Amino acid sequence: MSERVERALARLQQEGTLLAPELKGDGFGVFVNGDRRRRPMMRLAASDVRALESAGAIVGSGAQNCFVLSRSGASRVTRTEAAPEEAYLAQHRPIVTRSVMDESGAARGVRAFASGDIVRKLAAMRDVSGAPWFSADELAVASRLRADWERGQMGLTRGSDLTAPPRGGAARGAGNAAEHLMGAACDARRCVAEALASLAAPLRRVVEAVCLAEQGLEAVERAQSWPPRSGKVALRLALAQLAARRQSL
Repeated sequence: MSERVERALARLQQEGTLLAPELKGDGFGVFVNGDRRRRPMMRLAASDVRALESAGAIVGSGAQNCFVLSRSGASRVTRTEAAPEEAYLAQHRPIVTRSVMDESGAARGVRAFASGDIVRKLAAMRDVSGAPWFSADELAVASRLRADWERGQMGLTRGSDLTAPPRGGAARGAGNAAEHLMGAACDARRCVAEALASLAAPLRRVVEAVCLAEQGLEAVERAQSWPPRSGKVALRLALAQLAARRQSL
C-alpha cells in the first residue's frame, strides 16, 4: 500500500471520521464527522478502498458503501507509526522512554509501556452545552482506579530466585524491596476488586472496558448491544457511584 493510503488510515482513527464515496466522481473521501457535504480531508481511489476492505483494515459503517477503521486497521496504523523493533508491542499500548534505577542506584532509560491516558480522554468529553461530562470527583476516582490497576500488574520478574534468602535485616527480610512491591501490588488488586464488586454487572463491565482495557465507548455499546451514546451515561453513573463510595470510606 502507498504512503497516501496509510495516511488515510491514520486519519480514520479520529472518532466520527468516515470513508465514503464522494458526491461527485467515483473516488472515496475521508470525511470528518461523516459530513460528506464538506471537502474531504483526503481522497482515495476505489481500488485502494476495496483492497483495504479485503485486508480487513476497514469495515462497513452501516451506511451504504461507507467504512470506518476496524480493530485490525487500528493495529496496522500503530505498527506503521512505531519503531520496527517495537511494532508488535505498540499495537497494544504506546511505548515511551522511562527512567529507572538499577541495582547500583544509577538512573538509566528504558523503553516501556506508557501509562494509560484514559482519564485525559474522559476529561475532554463535553455535554451538549459544552460543560464537562464528568465531574472532578468522577475523574479523580477513575484516575485512582486506573493507578491501582496498573500498580496491581506488577509482580516478580522472570528469572527471580524464589529460593534465595531474604535480603532485609530482619529474619523474614522486611526490608526486601521486592516484597514491598509485591505487597503494594496485592493491595492495589484488592482495591480494584472491591471497587468493581460494588457496582452492578452492566456498570462494572463498562468501567472495566473503558478505564482498564481502554476500549472506546462506541465499542462498548456495540458489544453490549446498547443504543448510541448510552455508554457515556452508564460510565458517568458508575464513576459517580464509585466516587460516593470512596467518600463514605
